[in-house]
Amino acid sequence: MTFIRTNDNLPRPEIFASSAGASILSPVVKRPIQGLGRDGQPLDMPGYVGTYTVRDGQPVPLGVVSEKYEVVQMRDLTSAAERIMQDAFTPEQLSQIEVRDRSAAGGAWVQRQYVVKAFEEALVYGNQTSATLNVGTTVAATCSITTSFDGGSSTQLGIGTLDLVCQNGMTALNAVDHFRKKHTKSATTEVFEEWLQDLGPRFKEQVATMKEWSDAGLTWTQIEETVRALPSISEKKAERLLERAARECSDRGFNVYALSSAFTFYSSHNSEEFPIRNTGNDNVATTLSDRQDEVSRWVRSQPFQELLAA
Repeated sequence: MTFIRTNDNLPRPEIFASSAGASILSPVVKRPIQGLGRDGQPLDMPGYVGTYTVRDGQPVPLGVVSEKYEVVQMRDLTSAAERIMQDAFTPEQLSQIEVRDRSAAGGAWVQRQYVVKAFEEALVYGNQTSATLNVGTTVAATCSITTSFDGGSSTQLGIGTLDLVCQNGMTALNAVDHFRKKHTKSATTEVFEEWLQDLGPRFKEQVATMKEWSDAGLTWTQIEETVRALPSISEKKAERLLERAARECSDRGFNVYALSSAFTFYSSHNSEEFPIRNTGNDNVATTLSDRQDEVSRWVRSQPFQELLAA
């Protein structure tokens, strides 16, 4: 489930007020739980607790976790990110932020992405500016915060870019662009605040990389050999990625950025080309998140790095 909000040019410090009441920010608590024995009688479950939130005044179960599991409140994480952005950005930059919320598994998995449209850069494909092409004109900075309350994933922060035309998102070009922390006692908001301070510089580094990629020419043979050599890729997925890469190259030219756009299309869209199987558990958002991790591994893999060095 995805919700997109703009901030309606609210004045500082109320710039994020329009998304402050989002359901993904609801408090989550741990409570003792009981099971049922074969005779139907309640049984204690030592070492385990349930996680719950509240909707419409009623408790909603989210998952069962270890009693040592530390809940990191999504509201605390987003509040920390927004404080940092309010201190670091001008009112004009803040007015161009868009908030995108996603949830899955009945609210047990939540994500907020900030699209900072004031931080945007045009890319150049070879000797042509992107303005002369149909798609891919501009990338903007993004900051994503993800956590879960059922033990399914760690708390994660990522700095990335978003193609404002085709809505392809790239995250974690290298290890420092992605930060994750398990749900233990050390997973405090302060740990994440230090990392968020570098939002602006990290984006600039990613844009510099994107510009290098958009200017690095490729042949179709290089693209095909690289895709087929990606780690843990099936033949079927490789064929579909190559079909997408051909479309991207027709719009952007034969360059590394076009190939990476085929990757990010796969990780950003539930499409006919790359459909997500409906499991009945609201799994689109979590599947796309897993695909983003997969693309990050591809970008850091030996075949892709050898392509960059060629």
